[in-house]
Amino acid sequence: MDNPLEAKVPDDPIEQVHTMARDLAYGVSRGLWGTNITVDRTSIDETWMNWSNAQNGAVNFGEYMEKKWADRPPSAYLMLSFGYFIEFEQKDGYLLTAKAFALLEKPVNPPAVFISYARKQSSALALLIEARLKLEDRNLRAFIDKDIPLGDEWRDVLQDRIEASQYFILLLTMETLKSKAVLEEIEIALKIPTCKIIPICHGDYSFSKAYTGKAEDRALSVEIIDILATKNALTVETESAASYEDKVNRLIGRLGYSTI
Repeated sequence: MDNPLEAKVPDDPIEQVHTMARDLAYGVSRGLWGTNITVDRTSIDETWMNWSNAQNGAVNFGEYMEKKWADRPPSAYLMLSFGYFIEFEQKDGYLLTAKAFALLEKPVNPPAVFISYARKQSSALALLIEARLKLEDRNLRAFIDKDIPLGDEWRDVLQDRIEASQYFILLLTMETLKSKAVLEEIEIALKIPTCKIIPICHGDYSFSKAYTGKAEDRALSVEIIDILATKNALTVETESAASYEDKVNRLIGRLGYSTI
């Protein structure tokens, strides 16, 4: 994973609490410092100098606190309230909790995801994926075309969102590539080197079958089919809750989240 200690401090005070919890857990996991944290509460103004860690890498801990939290670290009380600390037997002492370590199972920088689909065939699966991704990480940016603001030029919005995405999730059925809108979205994604296209085949779709349809249907999409066929796709074998769950979990894992 990326080093969270080098990530910028968020402006939102609540996000700062989550950020510190993740940072402290990361430092423990890398042997930079221990799980015992001391916060001197005798001072009204809590600064980085009130925080200390006597285990293993105290110098590393002090350097981290000064560099990242010199202005104002999150309150130890907030860390306690959010469940990232439990009180320890020593004076002003805290222990880092399992909840803090669970934050390491998520990417430091939540990805932006664009979900491309044909409404008539894939709306249910698209909405399921969107909901699961947002449930997995409140900061993950999952875009689906229902999020286009009223009055905006929809083509401009789609292009901007695809260009800003690290992942392009393409839901494929035998009817999907008959949609000119979907083909336009794919063509945009193919021009962006940093955007990873992940096809999810369902509704009995397969690339081999896509080559055997009507000639007029294939004419617009055969070149795109050739490109997509080189991608390692997820295939929903049966239209069932269990099959959807399995493939969505694999997708979540591919985006950098733990599914254990």
